[in-house]
Amino acid sequence: MAAETSMNHPGWRRTLRRELAWLMTLKVAALALLWWVFFSPSHHSPVDGQAASRRFAVTPSVVIAPTANPVGRERSDD
Repeated sequence: MAAETSMNHPGWRRTLRRELAWLMTLKVAALALLWWVFFSPSHHSPVDGQAASRRFAVTPSVVIAPTANPVGRERSDD
């Protein structure tokens, strides 16, 4: 189709518009198909915090209580 289109043909703009519309429609359809194949809700699996921690080998960190004299600060008795 594109090879037949020339600038001397009176309907070249209409032909170009039609070809671009088909290409855009094809691209949108391809993106919708990719979303459906990879990201649709039917492909999501439930994951809880413990399962994610086991998967990534994350251990809960130890919480250290703040002290009255933090490291690096001198105590002043003025």
